[in-house]
Amino acid sequence: MLNSSEIGKHILAYIGPYSIHVDTLLLSWLVMAVLVVSAWLVTRRLDKLPHGVQSLLEALYEFLQNLMQENMSPKGYSAFPYLATLFLFILFANLLGVVAGLLLPQFKSPTGDLNVTMAMALVVFLLSQVYAVKTHGLKGYLVSFFKPNPLFLPLNLIELITRPLTLAFRLFGNIFAGEVLLVILYLLVPVVIPTVWSAFSVFIGVIQAYLFLMLGIAYISSSIEE
Repeated sequence: MLNSSEIGKHILAYIGPYSIHVDTLLLSWLVMAVLVVSAWLVTRRLDKLPHGVQSLLEALYEFLQNLMQENMSPKGYSAFPYLATLFLFILFANLLGVVAGLLLPQFKSPTGDLNVTMAMALVVFLLSQVYAVKTHGLKGYLVSFFKPNPLFLPLNLIELITRPLTLAFRLFGNIFAGEVLLVILYLLVPVVIPTVWSAFSVFIGVIQAYLFLMLGIAYISSSIEE
């Protein structure tokens, strides 16, 4: 049974002075395994006229591809494989977190762990900076911090630092808040309302994956265009 002591609690293991969130690690690898196996099963026998799961996945691929093409310069299209994979990882992690919350409360969504969301946000941030340097050159990249005039240098640096922070905390905060609310609902009104909230959490998980993707596209796109 859920209790308030489980809020924010992780299953820990230690390697020397370092702690590992075992629940986060296991579910993260489970999500990756599901994605890899699913991709292999779907692509091993592709039909010219897609149907079933292949049709669904091709529709998802086209949706993500159109989303990037509509919101980013062609110079950033090479980031599509990473951003699409990131979207799928977050989506499946969020959905798996809902299932785990019902069956195994000690296991929570990997995206409810700040370490995971911060790592993904930092990769998006570094990728955006790589595209900025690649597009404008190192000199142009450095000069951009002094625009529109040198007085804006502190503000531009603050904006640069806050981008990965807001990206990480937004996803973590929404998923973690949902888990906290689920625990509270189980304490106050067992079974019925928590189950309804879990169903609604599926919708929230999809929206959060979409928002993370859109913000990643926006950050890379702005780095290219600035």
